[in-house]
Amino acid sequence: MKICKASKKDIKKLFEIENKIFKDDIMMMRLSSFYYHVEKNFLYKVEVDNQLVGYILWLKRKRFFRLYSLAVLEDFRKLGLATKLLDFSLEKLKKKDLQLEVRVSNKKAINLYQKYGFKKVKILKRYYEDEDGVLMRMER
Repeated sequence: MKICKASKKDIKKLFEIENKIFKDDIMMMRLSSFYYHVEKNFLYKVEVDNQLVGYILWLKRKRFFRLYSLAVLEDFRKLGLATKLLDFSLEKLKKKDLQLEVRVSNKKAINLYQKYGFKKVKILKRYYEDEDGVLMRMER
């Protein structure tokens, strides 16, 4: 298992993962978005046996970093890869506060973020097309 910063050569595979994980989500990123984020934000990938199987994307803001997306292919879940991506990126982004939004129904993700110290700030009504979101923050 290896985690490192994603590069332009990873973009098509990152987009394939995005399509598999978020195919029915209105907020799914386009291929062009990955070209932008590789250059402008913090996009880390995880590989298992030299196969790209997941990523985490943090957006830079003036006072904080925003977790925009975290994805691991279905066949590679329950291996602790999301936890490892969070560990790796939190070490790299240690100077600013952190923020994220998550579906209210995604209890597994909410529990994971709370283990890291994220606190629920408020419910975001109709944040997603089909349900509310939860705004979470970690102050550091």
